Amino acid sequence: MAEFSLERDEFTHEVLTDGAIHKVATAGSDVTISRFGIFCFYQFSTSYSSGYRFRVLAQPRPEIRLIFVSKGQGVHIGCHRETKVFSSEESNCSFVKEGCSQDLIIPSGEACELFMLVVGLADISLPIADSQPILRNFLQTNSCSWLLDEQHMLLGMRKISVIQQILHEKKPTYLQAAYSQLKLAELFVLFLEKAGRFGSEDGSVQLRPEELERIRKVRSMLEDNLAASYSLVGLAHAVGTNEASLKKNFKAVYGTTVFGYLTACRMERAKVLLTNGQLKVALVAQEVGYKYASHFSAAFRKYFGYLPTKLLRMVVSVPAYLSGAASMEVFTCLAVL
Repeated sequence: MAEFSLERDEFTHEVLTDGAIHKVATAGSDVTISRFGIFCFYQFSTSYSSGYRFRVLAQPRPEIRLIFVSKGQGVHIGCHRETKVFSSEESNCSFVKEGCSQDLIIPSGEACELFMLVVGLADISLPIADSQPILRNFLQTNSCSWLLDEQHMLLGMRKISVIQQILHEKKPTYLQAAYSQLKLAELFVLFLEKAGRFGSEDGSVQLRPEELERIRKVRSMLEDNLAASYSLVGLAHAVGTNEASLKKNFKAVYGTTVFGYLTACRMERAKVLLTNGQLKVALVAQEVGYKYASHFSAAFRKYFGYLPTKLLRMVVSVPAYLSGAASMEVFTCLAVL
């Protein structure tokens, strides 16, 4: 039986100003709360130790909150007795009335990564047609509820990538807020686009629980060791399935092939290492599984559209009308030549 801490950490985004980033570190957990334009987001990250209880305090207006759980099992999220249980790579959308708090409970023994996108109902205008009755009824509700009642929607590669960009992509200071707001809007659109088709033949993935668990294990294997060499046969045997089923089911869940996913993970990791400026291209190549730097550079260029050597640290002078300052602001940023 899962154990939970009796203590509860409470958070609010009501007083956040545009562009603000608030970080809270407690024993075994890290919480980031930020606002960009009409969007706010929470990033919850916990360790394997004791269970955690979080509460998002009541807000003075109704809100739509998109929930994305990238890691963890048995994560309870509820509002006004409407509670859902999430596992790794599941997502859903909740409507939270004004004056209602929302609780998040993470069991002990489970590391968790959870991203929550928040937007006020009054801040969006979606001309929902009669062909989208689920979305229409959800947006017109007057009680705390969930968009998807029967089952959660699985995270695909595109949404995973956008979340990683929101959390880790760095732009010049005067562009960071605009970039973050655009990415939050993109995540919002991607979710609602798929939710509008959810339940149709092309909008949802119907796999048996054991099949889904195999696909999740393969994804974890790839992410845990990007430098390793893999084969479809080896991965399939490692999780107790066959090559054909692995290919079909992996693409159905993540929207890309096994090796397409591996390449995306390698390239995103390589970009982080390069922008940190501590490793040369050859060493970064080895870190993400490439024996030869030339092969890595070709793959990097195909993925991003430019060579890894183009990521250089530069000192950029920004005019006052761009930075909002009365004088020239000089800062160090990462630029692409």
